[in-house]
Amino acid sequence: MKVTYKHLIGAAAICSSVSVSMSSMAAMLEPFRAAQLVKSESAQAPFIEIPLAKIARVGRGWEPEQVTRIAGEKTATLYKIDRNADLEEVIRHYQTQLTDYSILYQCEARACGSANAWANNFFGDYLLYGADGSQWLAAAQDNAGNYLTIYINRRGAGDVMVRLDEVLPEQNSVDDGIIAQMDVSDIPRIRRFLNDYPDRHLIALVIGDRNTPESAIVSGDEHISKLRELLPLEAQSQVRFINSAQIAAERYGSNRVLFMFSPDN
Repeated sequence: MKVTYKHLIGAAAICSSVSVSMSSMAAMLEPFRAAQLVKSESAQAPFIEIPLAKIARVGRGWEPEQVTRIAGEKTATLYKIDRNADLEEVIRHYQTQLTDYSILYQCEARACGSANAWANNFFGDYLLYGADGSQWLAAAQDNAGNYLTIYINRRGAGDVMVRLDEVLPEQNSVDDGIIAQMDVSDIPRIRRFLNDYPDRHLIALVIGDRNTPESAIVSGDEHISKLRELLPLEAQSQVRFINSAQIAAERYGSNRVLFMFSPDN
């Protein structure tokens, strides 16, 4: 199928029409006794990763060896528990509350991979960093389809940190909607994502640099050219690149690539 301006506008419309059903979030788990709330933040996003395997180095970065990617609303809550708390007791407290959930992935200690990578690369919160041997992580899903990720670790200072990520999936997602987005320069991650869909043709909407409007189209062309050169031949034939210039930049940022299923599928 030949890519036309109509297809570009249609793809951009998909980007701008993502919405999240405002049904209530799943109830938070009961906090461990004397747990102090550090912070709680909610955000809506078209690209949320639920970890399904240990975290490992991929190229120059770190990410779980397997994830499920969804669009929706995420609420991230961080608790701090006194250094005198027994770590195993804290883990059991949360583990026993998952009886009504389907466990998608669970790990502990060094089987989870690098604790530094979980804290700084996946969750983006240095307060979670502790020893590899004292961490515990679980990813689960309830009967309503909501996701829950729990990460626990003891910091060097002795405090036990508990991170709860609850994700309410978008209710009205469509097959050819956005399935992933990432920095356009993150080639290892892009390659790995494409390996997840070896038999599906994709549209890659490339967003240029919104800080230089006069060259946004040129920037998008340059990104596409680099991607074509760096991706394997089979991946090049799998992806239809579209230069969106600044379309959707306000929502998703500049220098990004957004993947969607092609209508050819």
